[in-house]
Amino acid sequence: MEKIRKNTFQALALEAKNRLKHGYWNEIKEKRKQTEPSDRNKKRAAALLTKEEEAYYVRVKKILAESAEADAVVINPIGRLIDKKYYAELSAEEKQQYVFRLSEIYISIKKKISNGANCAASM
Repeated sequence: MEKIRKNTFQALALEAKNRLKHGYWNEIKEKRKQTEPSDRNKKRAAALLTKEEEAYYVRVKKILAESAEADAVVINPIGRLIDKKYYAELSAEEKQQYVFRLSEIYISIKKKISNGANCAASM
């Protein structure tokens, strides 16, 4: 039994060695490079706003500008983004989902603005 395990282990080690010798992993890396978008394209895509974000972009930028002018922390930015009439019509679960979605949008836009992305051009 021990001899069979040893032979199996040796066979696996030999296969691994052959893969290293013949550049198997280099081929895999090259294939990944070809399929992944370039860093430049990633940055460009990250700078673009989604349709949903476009609706909130100006409001978020205004909130951030006000806080920068006063050198203050923004208190309740999500509350400032909420559509009060729409929010009042929602169930408790829908309200929670709406607030979470607004917070995701706020954080995303804030990151794009802080990274210096020219988001206004995508509008």
